[in-house]
Amino acid sequence: MDVKTIILGFLNDGEMSGYDIKQFFSNSIGFFYDASFGAIYPALRKLEEEGLVTKREIIQSGKPNKILYNITDSGKELFQKEMMTPIQPPIVRSDMLVKLFFAGKRTPQEQEKLFDACLQHQKDLLAQTAKSRTKLAEGMDEFQQFSWDFSLHSIQSTVQFLEDHKDRLLKTNAEVKA
Repeated sequence: MDVKTIILGFLNDGEMSGYDIKQFFSNSIGFFYDASFGAIYPALRKLEEEGLVTKREIIQSGKPNKILYNITDSGKELFQKEMMTPIQPPIVRSDMLVKLFFAGKRTPQEQEKLFDACLQHQKDLLAQTAKSRTKLAEGMDEFQQFSWDFSLHSIQSTVQFLEDHKDRLLKTNAEVKA
């Protein structure tokens, strides 16, 4: 699903500014799909050009005016249509996995430091995600809770996988280098 379609999904819940949409990305689906302001605002312009959203400007004193976006009936219709399309395979981009992929060319000490940093990063991510899930749970429906639980399970599995393989991987590679 692309950024435009996700924005339409968010706007189904009500009027939002570009900033609100960014916060919604970060605080609701950010673990498995995030978007920058550089993707959100061009998508909003395109959605408006296509008649899928409307915008209204709120005049504010002493600060920039606020632009609020609403989904149109055409936008709601398109969103429902997009929800019925086949599920696409996930696109996995992982800085951690790329660094681990090339870790064989590093010293055993560098490998251990990298592995420990990867493991700590995943543990921190798990704690942060669990905290966010708890904080946001009250306003979520069952499917949103399921998505958060799936994300938590994925991070927990990553932590467990790293812990399960650390000693063997680092020991085997240290022996090869010796």
